[in-house]
Amino acid sequence: MSKPVIIVSNTILAPTGYGQQTKQLALRMKADGITVGVAANYGAPSNMEVEGIQIYAEGLIKYANDSGPENIAMAASQGGFGITLFDVWVAINDAYHTLPIVAWVPIDHDPVPPRVAEWCIKGGNKMIIAMSKHGEQALLKAGVPRDRLRYIPHAIDTKVWSPDGPTCRDVLRVPEDAHLTTITAMNKGKRKSFPEMLTAWVLFAQQHPDAYLYLHTDRFGHLDGINLIPLLRAIKAPEDRIRWVNSSQMRAGIAAETLAAIMRSSNCLLLTSRGEGFGLPVAEAQMVGCPVVVGAHTAQPELVRDHGYIVEGQLEWDEMQESWWKVPNIDGIVKALESNYADAKSGRVNRQALAAKMYEYDADYVYKTKWQPLFADIESGKIKLGAPAEQTLNRAQRRAQK
Repeated sequence: MSKPVIIVSNTILAPTGYGQQTKQLALRMKADGITVGVAANYGAPSNMEVEGIQIYAEGLIKYANDSGPENIAMAASQGGFGITLFDVWVAINDAYHTLPIVAWVPIDHDPVPPRVAEWCIKGGNKMIIAMSKHGEQALLKAGVPRDRLRYIPHAIDTKVWSPDGPTCRDVLRVPEDAHLTTITAMNKGKRKSFPEMLTAWVLFAQQHPDAYLYLHTDRFGHLDGINLIPLLRAIKAPEDRIRWVNSSQMRAGIAAETLAAIMRSSNCLLLTSRGEGFGLPVAEAQMVGCPVVVGAHTAQPELVRDHGYIVEGQLEWDEMQESWWKVPNIDGIVKALESNYADAKSGRVNRQALAAKMYEYDADYVYKTKWQPLFADIESGKIKLGAPAEQTLNRAQRRAQK
């Protein structure tokens, strides 16, 4: 494709799910001969070049609501377009509604929150990409036209996330014959359901002295999350059987290879979020053959394969987004952990077979079957994005001069 592309998202150096997805997509586009750059909304205090990808610094306004549209406008002036990967309700800049954009949109509520639906529909020039099948159907119900909507899931690098590779129970100080539950989730707000997950695990651990827990998260809730230390004390958690990530290393970025080794060492991933736009750790865990326990809402159930468990719950109104989450049932989580314990002890889990059933999320496969056809349709003019390039650039320049 000859058109230049700017991706607005976390920088490819960021140790985040969006950072991983941006990196995977940008590097494959570059290898495909596409001129691609990244306008960072997180993780880039200055301009830089990483692995041949030009990274543009974050702007002065939160979420790059100034620099994101300006960088896309520059690509548009050369006949190109932008790809956005973020929670669209934070994008308050009206410029996004006039620019040529492919918007990769997470839907972690049901139905689609009103502000998200409005952003996706407004302007009529965007191509909306749902990252889950749930999101695709929810966006259709919200009024996004079928010809302006496609499904492209988040993807996993199977060169890293494979059942074949090292484990690390010795480093985690977990006995080889013990049961290890892992929780890897950002401790921000209440969407990840930490109180419910931890309470359920403690009830489970009370019945199994060989049950251990690894927590890959910020224990103190520095990002508007929950201080997990008082919570664990209140529920009388067995602290000697809980392992934590090193917080400083986590913020700096822990290698994917290390995380894959942790998941290979685990008997299950516990992630019963109130809602997920995709749920990257759920796919990653199963890519290495680790079963999962997830919530019965939004994108989570569609990811579950062999030996996985889907926990029901009750709806909860999210006032900020004006839509519904689902709070996982604690008893349901306990039952799922008990079933996983029995599977692990009996040797019923075939990790190779589980990993094989996740092939549709392989990064190379997703790029070849989803992204390349989309780019071909944009290049040929079958999909038209945004206003004419001159108008788009002029609008951006006028706004910058105000």
